[in-house]
Amino acid sequence: MWRLDPARPRPPRLPFVSAVVPARNEERGIEEAVRSHLAQDYPDLEVIVVDDRSTDATGAILARLAAEHPRLRVVSGVEPPAGWLGKPHALFQGTRAARGELLLLADADVRYAPDAVGQAVALLESERLDLIALFPRLEMRGFWENVLMAYLPVSYFLGPAFLLNSDRQRRFAAGAGAGMLVRAASYRAAGGHEALRASVIDDLHLATRVRRAGGRCRMVRADRAMRLRMYRGFREIVDGFTKNVAYVFEGGWGALLAATTAYSFLAWSLPAAVLIASVLGAAVPRTDLVLAGVAVGSMLAARAGIALFLDYPLWPAVTHPCMAAVWIGIMARSFAWRFLRREMRWRGRTYPAATARF
Repeated sequence: MWRLDPARPRPPRLPFVSAVVPARNEERGIEEAVRSHLAQDYPDLEVIVVDDRSTDATGAILARLAAEHPRLRVVSGVEPPAGWLGKPHALFQGTRAARGELLLLADADVRYAPDAVGQAVALLESERLDLIALFPRLEMRGFWENVLMAYLPVSYFLGPAFLLNSDRQRRFAAGAGAGMLVRAASYRAAGGHEALRASVIDDLHLATRVRRAGGRCRMVRADRAMRLRMYRGFREIVDGFTKNVAYVFEGGWGALLAATTAYSFLAWSLPAAVLIASVLGAAVPRTDLVLAGVAVGSMLAARAGIALFLDYPLWPAVTHPCMAAVWIGIMARSFAWRFLRREMRWRGRTYPAATARF
């Protein structure tokens, strides 16, 4: 996986960049995130924040920042029409107002280093890419954040996700809500957010559409240039992923992915259960005990390798079976919300599940 590098030379001609940030009820982190965009050392940049009908102090914070910084434009969002989800509609409004040759689509809780945009543009231009998905430094505090959020890098590095960075296949690509730099022409050729109006996982969906339209896409490590604390505590993590996990598994490929994901979770948790049962006195055949030990040891070694590679703490590796068990519950809850309750809830809005898509 490529990595943003401050030593990479910037192109002689710097394309104009429009950073587009959708924000709904983001008072907790919106000021720090927006100020990080405004502090970029990239000269040809505008920052557009769409206040998506916030009911907290988000609007007041943005108004104050806009009065201080000419780089910032605040778009007062309107309620999404029927058939639209909130975030795709906010991004639709923001990109429609954007003037940039390049679009940086970023979540409202991500903090960027001052040279992050310059690094991303240098990579995009030097490698002649159409879209780069930026993998940030995940900030994980406390027990549950370190245990459960680790699934994001684990699912990438221990799964078939490496294929997402290959131009040999044109079916899938990696997206990142934390930040995606995309050529405006490629964005429009892929249908923009009008084609994603009901998309729950719009970042991944957009990257996929750009690749299918002939674009070159890459997931890139940006952990030295971006920081993100996605969720805070157990409840936020469970609710946050409940809203969208079930929508990943659509169609034939989705069914195959669901089966392999469930198998992985069981394979990650059952060997540990065998070892615990043996410690508690259960009669476990010696062969099963050895196999379980090898499985657990191999997984701990793999997790430790990922932690060292990404410079994350090592101790969450020993909680890997616990992570897998909780994620089984998150998947089950997400499917129940989609197919039994038939609704999706997020940021104070409720949508019928029948109108939402991957």
